[in-house]
Amino acid sequence: MINEQQTTDLYEAIAQMRKLSSKGKSFSITHSTFNQDEQSGHGLKHCQNAILRPAAKGDDVRNADLKLFYYDQDNRLNRTAWQPLIMYFNSQKCILT
Repeated sequence: MINEQQTTDLYEAIAQMRKLSSKGKSFSITHSTFNQDEQSGHGLKHCQNAILRPAAKGDDVRNADLKLFYYDQDNRLNRTAWQPLIMYFNSQKCILT
């Protein structure tokens, strides 16, 4: 269940995601979806057991510095989230300050 009273800074949450991932520990993440090419969203995506994967180089992926690359361990899929659209990390609401 998502507890809206606990909040964390978005970039602190990303730092915590990196730390957990470096130790091989998963985390939960919820983010809004957005397809830049189609200029459309498809609701929310929730992943209960995510782990970060290496970021793409800016030359390889457009706007790579604004994206978070993770692996969905439950569905065994590589996923990408726009960093500003990350809403929850381990049930804590992320705020962009």
